[in-house]
Amino acid sequence: MSEIGYPVVGDDLYSNGKNPFGVNGQMLHAHQLEFEHPITGKHMLLEAPLPSYFKEIIDELS
Repeated sequence: MSEIGYPVVGDDLYSNGKNPFGVNGQMLHAHQLEFEHPITGKHMLLEAPLPSYFKEIIDELS
């Protein structure tokens, strides 16, 4: 994303040291992941809500 001018917030390598929100780690999130388990072959569906501090930063940017 930084190549097109939008580095991921918290990305130490590609954000040129910019971290205006003081987050630890990259602000990447997947609401839902779906895959076949590589050993059992079982269908897996994992869901995770957006972390509250993500919501706070998104609200601040809006």
